[in-house]
Amino acid sequence: MLERMINAHTQRRPGHERLSGQDTAFLSFEKPGRPMHLGALAFFVTGSWRCADGGLDTERLVAMMAERARVAPALGKRLAKAPVTGWPAWVRADGNDLASQFEVTAPAATREEVRRIAEVALSTPLDRGRPLWRVLIVPGLDGGEAFALVFLAHHALVDGIAGVDLLAQLLDGRGSRTPDRRGHLGVATSARGILAAEVVRWVEMPTVVALKGFAVLTSARRMRRPGRRSKALVRTCARLLTPGPRTALRSEDEGGRQLAWFSVEEEPLRYARKRLNGTPNDIVLAAVAEAIGAMGGKDGHLPFRKVRAAVPVSFRTRAQRYDAGNRLGLLLTPLEIRERAPGRRVGRIRRHTELQKQRGDAEGYEVLCELTGWTGLWSQRLLHWLAATLHSYGVLVTNVPGPSRAYTLGGTELQEIYPLVPLFGGQAVSVAVIRYQSSLQVGVTSSWAGRELVEEFSARLEAAFGELTRATAESPAAEGVRVPGRTPGTVIAGS
Repeated sequence: MLERMINAHTQRRPGHERLSGQDTAFLSFEKPGRPMHLGALAFFVTGSWRCADGGLDTERLVAMMAERARVAPALGKRLAKAPVTGWPAWVRADGNDLASQFEVTAPAATREEVRRIAEVALSTPLDRGRPLWRVLIVPGLDGGEAFALVFLAHHALVDGIAGVDLLAQLLDGRGSRTPDRRGHLGVATSARGILAAEVVRWVEMPTVVALKGFAVLTSARRMRRPGRRSKALVRTCARLLTPGPRTALRSEDEGGRQLAWFSVEEEPLRYARKRLNGTPNDIVLAAVAEAIGAMGGKDGHLPFRKVRAAVPVSFRTRAQRYDAGNRLGLLLTPLEIRERAPGRRVGRIRRHTELQKQRGDAEGYEVLCELTGWTGLWSQRLLHWLAATLHSYGVLVTNVPGPSRAYTLGGTELQEIYPLVPLFGGQAVSVAVIRYQSSLQVGVTSSWAGRELVEEFSARLEAAFGELTRATAESPAAEGVRVPGRTPGTVIAGS
């Protein structure tokens, strides 16, 4: 009975859905020079989408994906605001207008041209008067034999895992094609109605807090969780308020975005992970650390030695797989830049991540965002100003679980997919990884003014993955493991 009373106080109201503190944080962090959408760059062969004149049948492609978008609950929402408080909410978008979210660009003959199109899109904030996602269709690759999709969604709408699942709902056989009315909103609530719901929420708050407090005090199991989360909150705040070094990873230029991408074979890295007793995340963090360290000064000085990586952790359950919004915690993990031996570096990173997991440190960020959901927008703006000013972490690294099978679109197989994540204030580079088709697909987003730096970092990151496999393969031939240098067919954007 008590659980039902607590759960009855949800964020969802008829006709609108109040954004959580975490989702609102990503909205409030955005400004004209700092777009906060994540995305994916996908490459397909033209295949069944070829029309009579030999080109890409974009009209049929848009019609099919728009129809699929109409039954995806997260894609049928747009933003509204409560009067006075300004707190955002989702309301239902016009389903008949979703086709306009798909844009056919000018043909791109090369991947360099695709990269320029994606960089402009990723540098431009989404229109908040429309659903906060877009899909760009880029025809013309390889003489018309291939095309690209650039998928963009605001971080307030989805996190990385939900973003992959959201994209999958536009493809073949992924997700339900039957509308889930539990996820769809009803007729949009008026601004006055949203304000009334906010007032009711504040009136209910003392009762809800009292109910939750009573539930905690009457259960030993529930009492342990607030204690652990409170400690995690203190540790998270301490790390966020610890200033980081001023290095090339700190960028004041928040204008344009530069992109790079590449893929590496998964099997040699799986072998390296087993030899080094590390998790997939540990291996990715160790490669990022090696790439950053390799970009030190010519005198051998490593100005990055105190760098921490921000590593998102998903709390999304299977039942929440296709839900909008974020379910994220955050680990702030030292990268051990000064450790040059790959095995010892992985071991040290492993110890950091294991300790953080045991203590539940990732929950601290979730609690912090929940608190800002109660204290209002001013607290979020203060939090973001502090994070940007102190630069408490140098690089964001996310490893998104990939699909177990190949994706298709109208029967045409998805060849490659590269995830792209946003940059936070003062941050110069982010790295996103997804497993697809027996390889790791790596996307790099940066705000460095010159293309040379992002290409150098991307090349060094790819080489770092190769170094990890070479360092752990005593006898590649004997072990039956192929140790790559530069993987054949690997593409750094623009090469």
